[in-house]
Amino acid sequence: MAQSRQLAVVMFTDIMGYTAMMQQDEALALQKLNRFRDQLKSRVSELSGEIIQYYGDGCLIIFTNSADAVNCGRVLQEDFR
Repeated sequence: MAQSRQLAVVMFTDIMGYTAMMQQDEALALQKLNRFRDQLKSRVSELSGEIIQYYGDGCLIIFTNSADAVNCGRVLQEDFR
């Protein structure tokens, strides 16, 4: 049986302060969570990444190269400023 290897760059994202946000204004926190997920879906696919799974306000994403992962992180930071 032949073995194959593939480089995978793992990125985990989450919303900073989400628990406190939920305690203060649940509706606003859910609105921000939905925006966060929508942005992830579009930006990750644009940069050749794959969303593996959502974990509450976090998300596990993989890329096949580090440049795409770094660019995705940069773009997401700019989107959420």
